[in-house]
Formats: sequence, C-alpha cells, structure tokens
Amino acid sequence: MNKAVIKKHFNLIADSFDRYKRRNRYYHNGIKKICRAVIPEGERVLEIGCATGDLLAALKPAAGVGIDFSSNMIELAKKKYPYLKFYTMAAEDMALNEKFNYVVMSNLVDYMEDIWVVFEKIKSVLDIDGKVIITSVNPVWEPVFRMGQKIGLKTPDTERNFITNKDIVNLLELHSFEVLKERLGMFLPKGIPLLSPLLNFIIPELPMLRQLCVTQYIVAKTKRPKQSFSCSVVIPCHNEKDNIKHCLRRLPKMGKFTEAIVVDDGSTDTTAAQVSPDLNRDVDIRVISYNTKKGKGHAVRVGFDNAKGDVLMILDADMAVMPEELPYFFKLFEDGFADFVNGTRVIYPMDRKAMPILNYAGNKIFSLILSWIMEQRVSDTLCGTKALFKKDYGKILMRDLSWGDFDLLFGASKLCLKIREMPVHYKIRIAGKSKMNVFKHGWVFLRHALMGIKVLKLSRI
Repeated sequence: MNKAVIKKHFNLIADSFDRYKRRNRYYHNGIKKICRAVIPEGERVLEIGCATGDLLAALKPAAGVGIDFSSNMIELAKKKYPYLKFYTMAAEDMALNEKFNYVVMSNLVDYMEDIWVVFEKIKSVLDIDGKVIITSVNPVWEPVFRMGQKIGLKTPDTERNFITNKDIVNLLELHSFEVLKERLGMFLPKGIPLLSPLLNFIIPELPMLRQLCVTQYIVAKTKRPKQSFSCSVVIPCHNEKDNIKHCLRRLPKMGKFTEAIVVDDGSTDTTAAQVSPDLNRDVDIRVISYNTKKGKGHAVRVGFDNAKGDVLMILDADMAVMPEELPYFFKLFEDGFADFVNGTRVIYPMDRKAMPILNYAGNKIFSLILSWIMEQRVSDTLCGTKALFKKDYGKILMRDLSWGDFDLLFGASKLCLKIREMPVHYKIRIAGKSKMNVFKHGWVFLRHALMGIKVLKLSRI
C-alpha cells in the first residue's frame, strides 16, 4: 500500500464523494444502522477516516472528533458539521489528548498502510471499557465493486488491502483487545423494496451463505484491569415476610461497600416491617415500599435507580439462589472478566420440585430463542440473579414490564457488553409461593422475544 497514492486519490474525489454516497444511500445507511445499534447517543466518539463526517454526525455524539488524512475531505466536513471537531491527520500519525468511549473505523482498514500501528494508537485514546467498531468490505465483493466503478455506480476506488474479519480479529487480539462481536451483514447493498430487507435479514443468519455478505463488522474493547468496586444488591419482594430476614442476614459483604435495597412491591403482609439495619452489620440495609403491586420488573428498576454501588445485582428474596453465591458474580467484575453476569440454574442438580417440569421446558425453549436473538449462548433466560455495572444500566431502556429480565439481557446485548454466565445451586424456596406461572407468563415472554427481534435483528436492516 502506498499512502501517498491513496491520499492523493481521496483528495481528488472529495468534491464528488457525497454525490457517489447518495447514489448508494441504502448501503451507507446500513453502515450507520450498524454503528447506531452499538453506540448510544450522547457518547464521546472518535471516527478515524471520517471523510466528510456523515457517519460521525449520525451517531449524535456529546463530543465528536473526526480525523482523516485527506485535507479536502476535512474541509468539507468542517463546513457541513461545524459543531463537531475535525482534524487532518493520518491514522498512523494520530496524536490526540482526549479519551473516547467509542472509536469508529468504517471501511478504513481496507486502505491502511500499517494496521498494526493504528491499533496501537487506538489503545491510547480509548477510555477504560471503551469500544472500537470496525466495518470493512468483504473481499469477495471486490470484482463486483470494480465493475460498479467502471460503469459509474460506485465511488472511484484505488488499491486496497485484502483483509477479512478473521485477519482483523487476529490483529486486535494481538493488541490485547477483546472481541465482543464479529459478524457479516448486508447481502444486498442496493435498496429494492421488500427484497433488500428480506434478504438482508435472512442471508446473514445462514451458516454458508452469510460468507457472501458485503459488510464485515467487529466490536471489540480494551481489557479492563483489576479494580475494586462497590456493590448494590436489589431484593424485589412481594409477600416475603417469612424469607426477607433470613435473606438479609445471609447476604455477604462485597467490595468497598455493600448495600441491600429491599423493594417492597405492594406486599399485603408485613414484609417491609421485617427489614431492619440491625439484621446485618456488614451491609447497609434500606427499604423502599409502595402500596400497589407493579411487578418484579418495576421493583428492580426502582431499586437500580436508587442504588449507590458500582455493580448492581438482583437477588430474589426466596433465596432459591443462595446469597452466599453472590461474591462469585462480583469477582468477575473486579477481575475484569465481565460487564454483565447472568446466573444459570441448569448446570448443577436442582432441589427436587425447585423448578416444575413445565417451567423447565419453557425456560429451555426461551433460552434457545434468546440465544439466537442475542447471537450469544444464554442457557437460563429466567434466572432471577443478574448483575451489571450501574454505568451500563443507565444506557439500557427499561420499560414498565412485569418481568425485567428481557430488557436487561437485550440491553446488554445491544451495548455489546461482555456477558458471562455463572452457575448457581438452585434451591426450593423455604416459605411462600412462587410468582411464576408458565401459562400466564409464557405469552408475556413470547411478546418480549418478538420485541428483541425488532431491537437486535431488524434494527440493522
């Protein structure tokens, strides 16, 4: 690769660049959707190889910076988006004194003279837990694009690297990045009503045919060093007067400090009255109570919204998942192994009658559905014990649902959090009755799964 030749090429086509992009609007909008599906609005974003700035602007960053080695491209970007910062700068020579939550490189590795150096530079500008999103063109499409260029349908091109997703993953891992998602998408890059959305939904899901998709993309993050955190354990309750005292007494201290937030979801017994700070001197205990039952999802959201800890956990008051096992979850965060931890009850033998056979079958079915939707194995969808960072919870859309597990799982997947599963020993509840009804809640879970398809699958089409 000759950087001087490539730089000259992009300077020459700068004035006509946006015109060619408009001709291929469907393709470029697809790239925007891929990036917007990962990057929430209002983040600190750096785009390397920003061209005229359209993608960066579409991400609606709180602080957006674009760099490109084409001075002509940068001048156009400054005129179009004066509220963003743009610098003429080669990726290999990047020198910025800012840190970013996200770094985006769209169709740039195809033209890089030294990818190794660029990945080193990226590490220096990413914040802790910062992510990099890389899109590139599947090399198998090069003959098609060359033909499109000859007949004037595609932006004039120059020499490019022959690089696949596997090559990029290898280089990222050699630079100590953790790859969170690697995928091919967009089989048909031209917008044909009905046909393009249909094929672009189906083909990327098929094992062999997906290799023919146009767009390759990867989401990766820097490895987080070991750190010490604080912890908030939210215990949603409805009529758990016989369990809540035992639950709080058994709760272990974790990290810099541990608080337990009991959310009394409209109990008609004396659940709230049983809660006292004297039950556990190692843990800060408080209770939030309201009169009308609104469901576990609402109770979890209230607890999380009022939590002070860095790591948020859910613990069911029935202690079917033992409080003593929560430190296993917490350690994954402190050691940098996870951003989201889902408990799984299906590895160890369960107590007899802890999970009725219909509930078990329903859970397995929904776990398979969610694993496909999230593109990550989830062996136990409905384990009540889940944990995540408070900073990530603030980016997840929590709707007013009776069951919040799906919102948390879909939200974690959408943000490309590093999701891990922790085996737990599932016990039969000591007192009271289970709130789960396989027939009543099965339809609710099915609606949530359809919502997940819309949020995670269709949002990229």
